[in-house]
Amino acid sequence: MLLGYFVYYSLFEALCLFFELRLMSLHALSICTAVLMAVILAAGILYGRKDWAHWLSSLGGRLKSHGFGFWILLAVTAASVLIVLLYTDASADSDYYVGMASTALFTDTLGRFDPTSGAALPVFKARYALCCFPYHSAVMADLFRLPVIVQARSVTSAVNVLMANIAVYRLGRVLFTGHARQLGKVRSIGNSPETLSRRAADLFVLAVFLVNLFSSTIYLPGIFLFTRAYEGKALIANICLPCVFGICACYMRGNHDSRLFRNLFWISFAGVCFSASSVFLFVLSACGILPVLLFRRRWKDLPLFVFACLPVILWAGVYYMTQHGMLYLSAVRG
Repeated sequence: MLLGYFVYYSLFEALCLFFELRLMSLHALSICTAVLMAVILAAGILYGRKDWAHWLSSLGGRLKSHGFGFWILLAVTAASVLIVLLYTDASADSDYYVGMASTALFTDTLGRFDPTSGAALPVFKARYALCCFPYHSAVMADLFRLPVIVQARSVTSAVNVLMANIAVYRLGRVLFTGHARQLGKVRSIGNSPETLSRRAADLFVLAVFLVNLFSSTIYLPGIFLFTRAYEGKALIANICLPCVFGICACYMRGNHDSRLFRNLFWISFAGVCFSASSVFLFVLSACGILPVLLFRRRWKDLPLFVFACLPVILWAGVYYMTQHGMLYLSAVRG
């Protein structure tokens, strides 16, 4: 589910950026997005039906292995969603995110008008134009005939907080795997490594939720998650960074599967869609992977790492060139 989330927003970023720079309409983007996702969904059902059947048949056993932790996960998730839905934010960032989507929907354009003043822009603002996440709310509002503020502040926020809990759970599964193998003989499902790992991850989700809930400063991830889940920065902090941290932990433990770099690529790509803060994904992955790569002399992984971080590197390069006048992104037809 997490990988699908990142791939989805990666594809949306590529599609939206193409439509934006080509000065095409929002409604055309909406139709194209709907068609593309319908095709992908149909293909997934058709070619993955055996996997779906396998996972559904084993769902009962996997839920049973969680024990009481399953109810902890449900309670934490329900509380997180409720907090997000009930909180009201009137900050400047809130106005800008909702304003960008509302302006795009009202004018049927992408990034060609300033949402704070309504003035036409001669050039795209690279910091915002290249991160297309706010336009996703406009597309969904266009397709489902929802008010933008409802789509952004309620629907999108609820989905994002759900994915954040899944990301924390998956990080817990990565962090709490080794200890279970040291318990000796497996006597029942209750003390199998898989069961113990799941139950430890359940408690890890609860612990992170409590830390986030009682954080009193706006600069911690929990405040971003509970009060600003419709902003890209919140997704970087609460979904992307935990996943990157999990990838780094796997690599440090000797798991050098190339799929780690594939996953890192999609996280980086989606991070570019979310926010300019995606540069932190590159910093964290470099700190976690490059030292291991160098000390163990796994030079063949270096091109994979560079490719995995390529979306963030390209974004940073384009942003630098636009800021220094080397690249001109026109927002008007010549």
